[in-house]
Amino acid sequence: MIDRRHVLTAISGAVAASALPTRSWATADAPGLDFVYEAIVTLEPTQEFGPTPLGTRRRIPITGGSFAGPRIRGTVLAGGADWQLQRADNWTVIEADYMMRTDDGTPIHVRNVGLTNSRVPGAPSRYLRTVPSFEAPTGPHDWLNQAIFIGTLGPPPQDAPKPSVRIHVYRVT
Repeated sequence: MIDRRHVLTAISGAVAASALPTRSWATADAPGLDFVYEAIVTLEPTQEFGPTPLGTRRRIPITGGSFAGPRIRGTVLAGGADWQLQRADNWTVIEADYMMRTDDGTPIHVRNVGLTNSRVPGAPSRYLRTVPSFEAPTGPHDWLNQAIFIGTLGPPPQDAPKPSVRIHVYRVT
């Protein structure tokens, strides 16, 4: 038996659905990317800590580097590290934590978490993406506190110090 409440609920749902715009949500709300900076980060050799219940743990000390983009530039400070966990499925979780200092002297804390399949034998393509987050003091660089960013990691330029890595960071718009 259909009661009045069910009929009214169905009618109100149909009216609400017909009021939605007919645009494609997938393209209308698709985010864009703005280039923020490129960093060349120098590293010490990888330290292997061996297997754990969660996977194989590694640490890669960060020894310095530089970064530059349209709105920001400076140096990567020594003392940070990239902690990696190679899981049982051969995907590696990346968790880097380090400090940068801009050319105007502003210290910025960076935490960069990501995922890669670079060690997966026979993988059809390499996947290596990160989500950097920043903690910048109030002032000219606090825009870093007010957005979501994504990053890519790749080999350094030919003339870069070895070992090192190239990081590209983009702001999601």
